[in-house]
Amino acid sequence: MPSFLKNPADEAVVYALGPRDGYTSPLSTNLKPACPALVFGEDDFRLTPAHEHALNGVAQEVSPNKKTRLLIAGYAPPNLPQDHARALSDRRALAVRQRLIELGLEAANMQTVGFGNDFSPTGPSSAVVVIYRQN
Repeated sequence: MPSFLKNPADEAVVYALGPRDGYTSPLSTNLKPACPALVFGEDDFRLTPAHEHALNGVAQEVSPNKKTRLLIAGYAPPNLPQDHARALSDRRALAVRQRLIELGLEAANMQTVGFGNDFSPTGPSSAVVVIYRQN
């Protein structure tokens, strides 16, 4: 039996995200949202003025603390085909990351992931991006 199947609770084995380059796994820590969830249209990934306002707040709060890392997680509604939902959630997370870079945050301190509509029952089930803070 492969060693990774012997202990499924082992935090070194992570589904979707792993502890790399200083990022902790969301499965082994309690991540705190850096701002309210950014809600997108059903099949859209463009940023709105409301998103801009929230991202400006995140940039102002995070900029002074260079050690803060952000995990930007995109989600899609369950009614989309799985491959489209995954790609759409990736594009949403990347659009948010790009805007935060433009606002002066370090690219090396941000990680993105698109969960699509393949997430746990406790995850968001809508068209949102959640920015988590890791100190």
